[in-house]
Amino acid sequence: MDSRTDKSGDPAKTTRRSLLKAVGAGVSVTALGTTASTGQQSDYWTVVALPDTQVYAKGQTPYAKEQTEWIAENADTENIVFVSHEGDVVDHGDIDAEWQHMNKAMSKLDGVVPYATVTGNHDYAVLWDRDSSVAKYKEYFGPSRYDDRDWFGGAGPTNGDEGRDNLNTYQLFSAGGYDFLHLGLEWEPPGTVDDQSTSLGWGQSVLDQYPDRATILTTHSYLRDEPQRRTRELQEASKMGNTGQTVWEELVSPNDQLFMVLCGHWHEGTGESGGEVHQVSTNDAGSPVYELLANYQFRDHGGHGLLRRIEFRPGDGSDGSDAPDRIQVRTFSPSTGEEKTDSDSQFAFDLDFDDRFGSAAAETPELTATPETPEGPTATFQQGTDGYSGTTDTVIRAADPETSYGTDETLSIDGSSPEGSDSSTQALLRFDGIIGTDAGKIPPGSDVEQATVALETSDGGDGAAIHRLRTDWSADATWASLDGGIQTDGSEALSDAVAQTGAVETGETSIDVTASVQAWVSGARNDGWVFRPLGNDGWDIQSADSATPPVLTVSYTPSETLAGDADGDGDVDADDVTRLQRSVAGEDVDIDRDAADVDGDGDVDIGDAVAAENLAEGDR
Repeated sequence: MDSRTDKSGDPAKTTRRSLLKAVGAGVSVTALGTTASTGQQSDYWTVVALPDTQVYAKGQTPYAKEQTEWIAENADTENIVFVSHEGDVVDHGDIDAEWQHMNKAMSKLDGVVPYATVTGNHDYAVLWDRDSSVAKYKEYFGPSRYDDRDWFGGAGPTNGDEGRDNLNTYQLFSAGGYDFLHLGLEWEPPGTVDDQSTSLGWGQSVLDQYPDRATILTTHSYLRDEPQRRTRELQEASKMGNTGQTVWEELVSPNDQLFMVLCGHWHEGTGESGGEVHQVSTNDAGSPVYELLANYQFRDHGGHGLLRRIEFRPGDGSDGSDAPDRIQVRTFSPSTGEEKTDSDSQFAFDLDFDDRFGSAAAETPELTATPETPEGPTATFQQGTDGYSGTTDTVIRAADPETSYGTDETLSIDGSSPEGSDSSTQALLRFDGIIGTDAGKIPPGSDVEQATVALETSDGGDGAAIHRLRTDWSADATWASLDGGIQTDGSEALSDAVAQTGAVETGETSIDVTASVQAWVSGARNDGWVFRPLGNDGWDIQSADSATPPVLTVSYTPSETLAGDADGDGDVDADDVTRLQRSVAGEDVDIDRDAADVDGDGDVDIGDAVAAENLAEGDR
């Protein structure tokens, strides 16, 4: 029997789990295209849940700092990919000393691992009162804290109410070959799923934006321990918000991608049984949802720093069953070294990761040495080769915000530069003049079969997430001139990364940029890419001023109609733009409507005129 055929006689299917088993324990999951980390890693990955820390903040005890120090020190060995704080960061929302205490503790995670916090009822200036101030929470743990973090997706909703805006956030991370979304919703999140101006509606809009990402939801109050059930009564003073049961019915159950809910707050049980419960519920699609409560504030010393280690273990599930993988939950105190082993503290869920986390859009690609070379013409662009001189690149550094690095021969991407700091370094790269009708360029409107950027890595590191830029810049750009670096908020750069490299070794590094080049060939403005660091081990690549400049190679199929050539003279220039603008303004102008419909939506409008102008400028 062929070795590529399973016992059923069908070709063997490559899954994320089989890949992990094939590469074996100790191999970084970044080798499968996930978020980078350094050092030896486990063959499983871990999400850490931090229960209510209010007692530690109030008493100024070291437990919270010892929790985050343990996470930072063990991020590699435990393959910790995300940390979620379950709310009640402090005990008194109006006391600055408590916020400073928790800020120092949580800062241990900066540049080490993606993380999130959510508001609890104690995080407001007045306990239980949503109408009271959350200024301290937003000062220390608002969206601005994560401005330079590539994994931070955004915050919302924004309605012009400083007291309530942007209390909900989302984060993106990858592990084990799967793409995950974390959604953090404020305490008793208000609103309805069909109203995006509310917390619940904003959360639904994020899920709609990332339908193929398996999702973990964290919200402070959701599940009770005694009686064991989702909350059914609001505790907020003005009864503004939603109970856990409503959040389940309106948001969790209808969205199959939501597979886990983490929460804190409740502690009705006594002794060692208080503040812990878990259950498995079935959503509208018939899939399991794992709901976990953890809160140790009423135990001695607030639980001595107990935290939850949620380990995702491929292949550790029931042998020969349809649940071959396991989520193992452990409860552990870094301060005492104690691991709780009772059934409320240590338990597991068996499932099939491919079935629960996978999607057609995120299938693991087959491992091939080199991608197939598409048929058709190919255009290659490299500074100083065949007369091409359109490559622009530079580095922008938070530590030297006014300094320009446009002539440096090395581009550095680093999450900690200088080493040990929280200062980030980003690289910018653009290939100008790649689109047009001249020989060697890509004709407007072409179908881009494949586009890759080849980079010469002079010093390997944690790599970068590459995002398509949407803002203009030059080789003289600085961190300050770009207003604090590039934000992937959809305005300065697209929020979804074009690619994430994972850990990078010395030598040639190839990045697939097909989607970006297709957008530019179709009339989007070419502003290039920003490279944002994935970790604190810097990645150095050779610039356009070096002996081995970046190379852009594009394979394409020309369109039968030259997009933007409204006057039909065989090129796209200012005459075509003028003709298009006049036509859009209602003048009786003779145009080739097929060519003028640059975006291919069936009509000719101002969007086509803008796209034609971009093409006429040679994509700049």
